Amino acid sequence: MMNVAGANRRNLLKRAALLLGAIGAATAFKGTSAEASAVGPTKAPLKTGLRLYGRHWHISSPNLRNGALPARGEQVAMYGELLDERRATKLGEFYSSGLSLQAPFGPTPFAASIMEVHTFNLVDGTILGMGSRAAKAGEDTYTVVGGSGRYAGARGVYTATQRPQELGGDGTAEFTFQLTL
Repeated sequence: MMNVAGANRRNLLKRAALLLGAIGAATAFKGTSAEASAVGPTKAPLKTGLRLYGRHWHISSPNLRNGALPARGEQVAMYGELLDERRATKLGEFYSSGLSLQAPFGPTPFAASIMEVHTFNLVDGTILGMGSRAAKAGEDTYTVVGGSGRYAGARGVYTATQRPQELGGDGTAEFTFQLTL
C-alpha cells in the first residue's frame, strides 16, 4: 500500500511542478510583452508602390494561332523581361502559367479568358500573384499572394496590361503594385 501512496504523491508533486513551471513561463512571457509595448509600438506594415515595365512579352500554348486566344481548357505560358521605369535597366523576369477559361457564360463584365499565376523574379526577391485575365484586352487586376526576399510576406493588389506579340500586341507590359510588406 505504501508504494501506491508514494507513487501517487510523486505524480502529484510532478504535476504541481509542471503547473508552476507553466505559470512562471506565462508570467515571464507576459512581462516580456509588457516591456516591449512599454518601449514603443510595434512596427507598422510598410505600404509601398512599385511600377514595372515589360518587354519581349510572349504567350505560348500548344494550339495557339496568332491573334486568337487559346481554346477552353488549354494550358498557357507567358513570359517576358521586367524593366525599371525608364525602361533601360532589367530588374528581373516574369513567368506565368494559366488555364484558358474562355468565359463559358458569354461576354459579360465578369467574363474571364485565362486564370493566371504570376511569378515576378526580381533582383531583390520574388513576388507571387494570381487572378484572371478579362475576355477583352485591357487592364486587369490581380492579387499579390506572397513573396520572398525583400517581398517576404507581401500582400496587396496590382494592375497589369499585357500585350503579348502572339495576340497582336507589341510585346510590352505594365504592372502597378500596391504592396503591404
